[in-house]
Amino acid sequence: MTGTSRAGRVQSAAARPRHAVDTGYQRGEETRARIILAAIKCFGEFGFAGASTRDIANEAGVNAPALQYYFDNKEGVYKACAEYIVSLVLGQMGEAIESAERVVGDPEATDKQLIDAFCELQNRKAGFMEEAPEIDGWHLFMAREQAGLGPEAGFKVFHERFSTRLASVGSRIVTRLAGVSPDDEAMRVRAVCISTLGMAFRVMRRSVDCSMGWGTEPNPERNRMVREAVLEQTRYLLERTVRQRKAAR
Repeated sequence: MTGTSRAGRVQSAAARPRHAVDTGYQRGEETRARIILAAIKCFGEFGFAGASTRDIANEAGVNAPALQYYFDNKEGVYKACAEYIVSLVLGQMGEAIESAERVVGDPEATDKQLIDAFCELQNRKAGFMEEAPEIDGWHLFMAREQAGLGPEAGFKVFHERFSTRLASVGSRIVTRLAGVSPDDEAMRVRAVCISTLGMAFRVMRRSVDCSMGWGTEPNPERNRMVREAVLEQTRYLLERTVRQRKAAR
């Protein structure tokens, strides 16, 4: 993905500025897109507290006042970064989430349909991880965000637009397969455990690569092995949940 195409995707994915875009200030949307990409890199490398607005402006090749013009403050820049990343994720997973929501909302859905819907969520998630956009610092940005090191505004974007929906549909499928209340805490914990299978290959990538004796270069065959293992384990655990439900009758 080239710098121009990345900027174009930012323009369509991130929320538009409050200010009029026909002012000609710093070439409008193109500059805003460049700032977001630069900010993802800086926040990833230095964290929210460590990355200054001057760092971001220098990386983007703009004057520092441009950040205030487009985003008001540093937290506004961070929120725009979160909105962009969430839009990319939903572009990959949105259809599968909507499909799973329809399936679990159907009282006549079979165990197989529920399991297939959950597995497709896992498949899409793995696909996004494998084909993640080539944006400098975005993996570190996400690692810091998942560790709770970002501001509340960014967390709310991820939580409200993506995480809540994904967690809800996953737990509803697992509790349905188990034949228990949607509020059953033990099964909701199980849903989280299943849905995060394989995340170590991303969140703990350096440690896993070292322990496996892998290099750092992209390896499609390795990605395929990880995806197949995740899907196999997911289906096994969900089918096991069904067997336990039936045995308890």
